[in-house]
Amino acid sequence: MMRALEAEIAKLRHATLPAWTVLVVFVAPFMSGAMASGDREWLKSLSWSDFLGMGTLNMATWYGILLFGLMAAFLFGREYAEGVAPNALTVPMRRELFVLAKLMILAVWAFALAVLSVVAQGVWATALGHTGFAWSAVYSAFGDTFQVALLIFFTLPVVALVAVVSRSVFAPMIFSALGFSVGMIGGVAGWGEWLPWAMPAAIGGTFLEPLGASGATSIGAGSWAIAATLFVVGVAALLYWVNHADSTS
Repeated sequence: MMRALEAEIAKLRHATLPAWTVLVVFVAPFMSGAMASGDREWLKSLSWSDFLGMGTLNMATWYGILLFGLMAAFLFGREYAEGVAPNALTVPMRRELFVLAKLMILAVWAFALAVLSVVAQGVWATALGHTGFAWSAVYSAFGDTFQVALLIFFTLPVVALVAVVSRSVFAPMIFSALGFSVGMIGGVAGWGEWLPWAMPAAIGGTFLEPLGASGATSIGAGSWAIAATLFVVGVAALLYWVNHADSTS
């Protein structure tokens, strides 16, 4: 397992995508503030804690599903895009170890971006002159953001499955875009209790809701069970497909 992890980390170390994901997450608070600048009075009226809470909204709506999906597409579709998949599938090592290594790296990557999201939101809140810092808001932001990141992560084995089945990077990216659209529509329609791609919006809220309104729509144990089931089924299908993949193509 350690050899598989070392191999995946070595490949990721020479890639530029991690740096781009960090940049996206760091500038997201500024972009959301810029989009809201049409209502300058409303933007100025936000307290530091309110602006911090918008970070969960950002991840749950306009960049989380797409960005995490891109990460999964990159990790699981890169070998096919570069034409080295036959070599990777014929090394003297159990194939599922590479899958599990990629999922572990994906989990750490997503967790790190979730932490950065909260930190960046706080930095921008201070830079934009918002006042009203409160540790309770920081704890709440971390809790909500981690939940949103975990719910999105639960959908990523399906994205990875699309990558290995299609043997490409583009198909899982298109699938993530569809997931983003379904999640946005489902979030507005109130499907967050049963639709995994809409569950992040049930926690983070949507742009059509007033700030703070999402707190009353937090998902319950049944919703988490659905999300976890999707993850387990997705991982099982991914492992089965990789173990039965044709190593010559």
